[in-house]
Amino acid sequence: MTNDFILVLDMGGPEAVQMARKLRLQHYYTEIISRKADIGLFRRKSPRGILIAGGEDGAAAFPRAVLSLGLPVLALGGAARMLAAAEGARSEGVLLRESAAQIAFQPCPLFDGLTDSDRYFARIDGFALPEGYRPIATTLDGLVPAFADFERNLYALQFYAESNDPDGATMLSNFAEKICGCTPMWTLENYIDEELRFIRERVGDKRAVVAVSGGVDSATCALLMRRAVGDAITCVLVDNGLLREGESDRVLNTCKFDLGLEAVRIDAGRRFLDRLKGLSEPLEKHRAVHDEFINVLSEYAASRGDEPFLVKGTIYSDLLASGASDEAYARNFDSGLVLEPVRMLFKDEVREVGEALGLPESVVNRQPFPAPGLAVRCCGEVTDEKLEVLRKADGILREVILESGQGKRLSQYFAVLTDTRALAAPEGYGWVCALRAVSAHGTGFTPGKLPYDLLDRVAERILGEVPGIGRVVYDISGGACGAVEWE
Repeated sequence: MTNDFILVLDMGGPEAVQMARKLRLQHYYTEIISRKADIGLFRRKSPRGILIAGGEDGAAAFPRAVLSLGLPVLALGGAARMLAAAEGARSEGVLLRESAAQIAFQPCPLFDGLTDSDRYFARIDGFALPEGYRPIATTLDGLVPAFADFERNLYALQFYAESNDPDGATMLSNFAEKICGCTPMWTLENYIDEELRFIRERVGDKRAVVAVSGGVDSATCALLMRRAVGDAITCVLVDNGLLREGESDRVLNTCKFDLGLEAVRIDAGRRFLDRLKGLSEPLEKHRAVHDEFINVLSEYAASRGDEPFLVKGTIYSDLLASGASDEAYARNFDSGLVLEPVRMLFKDEVREVGEALGLPESVVNRQPFPAPGLAVRCCGEVTDEKLEVLRKADGILREVILESGQGKRLSQYFAVLTDTRALAAPEGYGWVCALRAVSAHGTGFTPGKLPYDLLDRVAERILGEVPGIGRVVYDISGGACGAVEWE
């Protein structure tokens, strides 16, 4: 990847991901970086410009070193107020909150092609602007929702490009192209071509072991690898004992009948459960499953007598959640190297690439399933008994939802076995089982509004058919997509 891209600095909250995706939709490549990153990483990446999004922590938390790079900067929302404070602006407090106002744009390349309009503002603060800055947008009441230092190419907007906002899309495009000099060349077709070329050069005459799970991420990786290096791949399903009822057979059938690939199944359930013994903290369980997964694949690779690459279905959201940087993508693997062909794609982009490669709809729109499997849907310590209870409850929920037709409007639905027990006469006490159903929209989700009679039917069946469960509750929490799972 060249330096023809915008670096999005994440100051906290969902806005950085939202803005990065909006720029990609305008065909400008973006990458996201934490505000905690060393300034040297900014220099090594050498972007054309920096967009700063999120945050409300004041001047002290603003990474002022970024302003010394000599690059165009666009700060949005709370980041605009943080920039102003860091530059010495004197705040006059909040002057408008959660209200619409007419906005007039001053001559500025950021607003080329735009005319005065009404727009919604979550918040506008008043500032005695620091030296070098001047208003670039004003309201009829004289408020200043946008200001800039033209000499230093620094721009600040106290608002975001909202959904379905043509003005917002234009502003982002103007920043990327007219101010930063980026070219709108980011397309998934170009990504596929570049990734295939990279894979061929990287793999050479070696082989690759592709970890498959039946989901769109690993399936897309498998098809990319086959298109790049042909038969030099071996698909492997690590059955970690943490899969749903019948999941292992479904994955093998998906590979064979939907992808045209044979997959080797490694039965490692006992190893994973032994590794999880005594662990109850979510992060510890995540780490244990991941490490044992690498161990199993490493041993399989070593048994083949060669040094294959390991191919994983890591996507961009996984990297952001883990705090990994792009400099850690090519990590050493015990018997070779790691390849992550869709590592820079968001989930919706992976689905589009999968469709372009010929993935069937049943795989493209398969529900996400966490890499640690049921280990993170089984709160507290994971045991054989709890997994068996959870599988049965989850199977009932999925069966009833599929029969009802409600599944078509849901992005995910599953059961969670909590680590809480409740009175369940006449047996005494039983585990509390939580049901979860959500509909995703962009970077967030809302709880599925399932009919009460459906929930009643699910609860009645679980309590009557699954020994060990004493109560059934329904989780109606919404929020950012990263909070769909309980752990």
